[in-house]
Amino acid sequence: MRMSRALPLAVLPLLFLAAASVCDARACDYGNGAAEQSAFVPWKIHRPGDELPSAPLVLYWIPSSAEDFRRSDLLTSRTLASYVAQCVALEVVTADDSKLLDKLGVEGALPAAVLVDGWGIVIGRIAGEKGVLRAIGVETMVRDGMRAREAALNDALDDAPKKISAGDRELGVAIYRRVWLQRCVFPRHGREAERALKKLGVAVVAGK
Repeated sequence: MRMSRALPLAVLPLLFLAAASVCDARACDYGNGAAEQSAFVPWKIHRPGDELPSAPLVLYWIPSSAEDFRRSDLLTSRTLASYVAQCVALEVVTADDSKLLDKLGVEGALPAAVLVDGWGIVIGRIAGEKGVLRAIGVETMVRDGMRAREAALNDALDDAPKKISAGDRELGVAIYRRVWLQRCVFPRHGREAERALKKLGVAVVAGK
């Protein structure tokens, strides 16, 4: 059964701004008793009914309560903050957003986190242990998910020319386009796909 302690929508943005005022532009201390260099993670509060982000990868975090949100080291993970530059969207989902939680397949006790690709496919999920979701577990999930995605793109770049050589140019182009659309997360793969498309005489336009 899903935990019923919904995060008040009016409370989350205030807690978020408070955390930002403390951590932004300087180190924060947390966790294991030693000072660690950390960064404020620019999470976006996703309200029920908001449009879903269109990023190539989206990390959804569902805290169990306002207190869980306020105390979480997911707010100060330097690793998670670094993923923003790779076009990974970071969204906080409130526990009362049943429609989105059902879409993400979130069941049972919270907190939890889910990693979704740009086509809405869940590629990773993690639940808290004893009511606590640690940043290190979420970081590992995202890293593993990105590695799996990178391996899939490597396979796609190997497969596309084979499809074209076999006479299925349309499918080969579609594969290259799919790789190119993920260029922000995987720039090397995106450049390779773009070069291949140009050699085929196919124009690539940002946003398409």
